[in-house]
Parts: sequence; C-alpha cells; structure tokens
Amino acid sequence: MTDDDFETEQNLLGSILSITDENDSYDQKKLNVSAECNQTQTYIKLQNQYKFQTTDSFSKSFEQISLCSDQICSPISPDKKVQYKNPGVCTSFSSDNQTSLETSMIFGNSVCFDYFQKSPEQFSPIFFSQTNQIWPQYQKPSQNLDLQLDIDIENMCGNQVLSRKVQKIFETGSPNQRQQIFYKVQANCQEFSKDIFGNYLIQKILEKGSLVQQIQIFQQLLPYVNELSKNNFGCRVIQKLIDIISNKDRLISPFIQEIKKNVQSLLIDQNGKYVILKCLENFPIDVVKFILKPSEDLCVNMCDSQYGCKIIQKLIDNYPFQVDNLIQICISYQNLLYKSQYGNHIIQYAIKQPKSLELIANYIFDHLESLCFNKYASNTVEAILEYLSPKLKNSFVQILIKPSDQNGMFIFVNIATNPFGNYVIKKLLQVFDIEHTQQLLNLIKQNSNLLQYLRQSEYGQRIFTLLTTQLNDQN
Repeated sequence: MTDDDFETEQNLLGSILSITDENDSYDQKKLNVSAECNQTQTYIKLQNQYKFQTTDSFSKSFEQISLCSDQICSPISPDKKVQYKNPGVCTSFSSDNQTSLETSMIFGNSVCFDYFQKSPEQFSPIFFSQTNQIWPQYQKPSQNLDLQLDIDIENMCGNQVLSRKVQKIFETGSPNQRQQIFYKVQANCQEFSKDIFGNYLIQKILEKGSLVQQIQIFQQLLPYVNELSKNNFGCRVIQKLIDIISNKDRLISPFIQEIKKNVQSLLIDQNGKYVILKCLENFPIDVVKFILKPSEDLCVNMCDSQYGCKIIQKLIDNYPFQVDNLIQICISYQNLLYKSQYGNHIIQYAIKQPKSLELIANYIFDHLESLCFNKYASNTVEAILEYLSPKLKNSFVQILIKPSDQNGMFIFVNIATNPFGNYVIKKLLQVFDIEHTQQLLNLIKQNSNLLQYLRQSEYGQRIFTLLTTQLNDQN
C-alpha cells in the first residue's frame, strides 16, 4: 500500500469514527434532556409543596410566631440557590402546626435546587448569618420551649424581633411563661431598661404585670432612678414607672427621695427633664413642690429648651401664688427670651399673671417694631393683645401711628407689611374694640394712599381687607 493509499484510508476511517461519535453524542444529549425534564418536574413538585407550606406559615405576623420563631432563616443562600434536604437548620412555628412544618422545612448547606424566582410572600425577610451576634444559635426542634424562651430573653437586647416576641408572650402567654419571663428579667432589669429594645419589655411588665411583679420591679429599679432618668431609653421606663406608682402613695415617697438627690442635674439633662415633667404631671403638687427652688436657680438654662420651658409652665400652673420669684427671674431675662424659640412661651405664660402684665407690656411698647419683626417675639406681642387693659390698648395704638425711626413710615404700616408683624395687626383689628382702633382708622382716612400701599404688599393684603371692611361699616 502506497503512502497515498494509507493516508486516504486513515482519513476515511477518521470520518466514519467522527460520525459514530456524533451519533453517540446526540443520543447522550437526548438522555440528558430527558433526565433534566424528570429532574425539573421533581423540582417543580417540591417547589410547589414548599410554596404551599411557606405561604401558609410566613403569612403569620411576627407576634403569632412562637418561641422558636427567631430561628427562621431565609432558605435562599447568599448565592441565591434554594437549599434543601440537608441536615441542618430547622424552623419552628406556633405549636399547633409545629410538627408538620418542621418535618417538611429543613434546610442545609450545599445541596440545592436550580434557580427559580422568589416571590415576596414565599420567604422570610430574615437571613441568618452565624457571624451576626444579634441572632441566637439555632435550636433543635426537640429542645424544651422553656429553655428556648430563656435563650430568647438573653439574646433580646439589641434585637427588635425578639423583644416584640417576648412582649407578646408576656401579654398573652400562659401564667408559667409570664412568670418565667419575669424571673429572667428581674435580676437585670436595669440593664434591660437601658437597651434600645429591652426597655419595652420592662415597660410591658410594669403595664401588664401583677401588683407583686410591679412592686418587685420598682424595688429593683429604685437605686438606679437617677442613672436611668438620664439614659435615652431608661428615662422611658422611669416615666412608665411614675404612671404605675402615681396611685400608690406608699411607693411615691421613696421614689421622690431618689429624685431629690439629683434634682438639679435632672433639670438640665435632656432626658432628665422628661422625668421631672412627668413627676409634675402625675404626683400631687405638694409632693413635688421641692422642684420649684432648683428651677429658680436654673431658670435661664431651662428656658432654652423645649421641656425646660414646659417644666416652668407647669410650675406656674401648679403654684400660681408661689412663683412670683420665678417669674421675676424670667422677666429679668426677657430681652433674651422674646426671641428664643422656647423662651418666648415663658413670657406668654407670665403675661397671664396680673403682677407681670404691665412690666412686660412696657418692655414691648419700647421695642415694638423690632419684636414684631421677629418670628418668635411676634407671637408674644400677639398674645399680649388679649390681656391689655383699655389704658394699655390706647398706648399701643398711639405707638402704631407714630413715624418709624428706621424709614419715616408709620410704624403701623411697617408692621402690617412684615411677614411676621402682619399677624400682630390682624389680631389687633380682631380683638380691639372700635373705640381703640378709631385712631388707626382716622389715620387711614387722612392718608388714603396707605390703603393702596397695603394692597400692593404681599403681606399687607390681609390687613387691607380687614381695614376696608371696618371703614365700610362706618360709612
């Protein structure tokens, strides 16, 4: 056989083998497709079975999920594959269907379905990571639920879901569960009180617990009243505690003694002020009278905050005949308080005291234009109009019809066209009698161009309407 014949035979043989291999490959692909179809059908059945179970389970609210509910993890792994039939994590739900669900919803590590679309109602929004210290370790379904409750309470701090769940169990659970929660929390209730979510459980125990439990929590928290009162979350527990003991006279006295020890520091603390105000609102006025003197010493500091002002206002309401010194201190700083976002409310409260009215009115008359131009001070000027005597009303109008030192225009016009001052003039025209506003109306009649000026002003249009109505009524 020549070399050419041998090469030709080899090429022919190679072609025959290639066709055979291609046929074998085609047969193998058909087998693979068939296997994939069978596997896909199996996966679809399992997926539908899983969807039926999870849809029924995850439709329950977090409050309905029982003791082991925080062991739930999303069956979606980080690579978005569904894990199935591998020994590992087990979910737990309410006791009535716990057994059937636990046997059918076990997820492991690596054996997984093919990809399929995840629907919102199908999976839990919680994905567990063992590096996340907030979530407790998974528990086997056969473990005692009381033990699981203990573990949940220990891991509750910083965990909103666990906190809500334990609160729900305490509110609606069995007496044994309620007592178990109480005993577990009681020993460290001051630490729970300072936790962002744990404090809600302490409040729930104070609100829904028995009288004995309330008293025991009170006794446990009593040495820490001042510490907790200055804490962002602890002050909420102390306020709830005040609500609970407000009708229990024998508990009020020891509580007040603790407050007295650091009342000044509480009056200037952002959270402590909430507690002091709660005391003024809930306890008899004779019991909290001790707050009056420290408030006088810290008056200026307190007037610069919202709750500090509320405390002073409450003191004025509670002790109208014993706050003269406090009001005098406030008035001595009225130049600062008028233009303060919160301090101006103190002046408005002081206006209601007859002894202070004239003193405050005289200061306003001397600085009327500048006060009316300020957002907060104009509120005080507007408020005093209702309390002015006839004599002071006439004095007020006399100032309005004078020319301004700033631009020579009548003070009335400058105030009426100001974004804040126009409310003062509007209030004046509404609350003053015609005998007091007559001088102002006469000024308008004598200077008819003033009405046109007001009409063209963005803020003066309101005053133009009121003045036109009153002038028409006289005609």
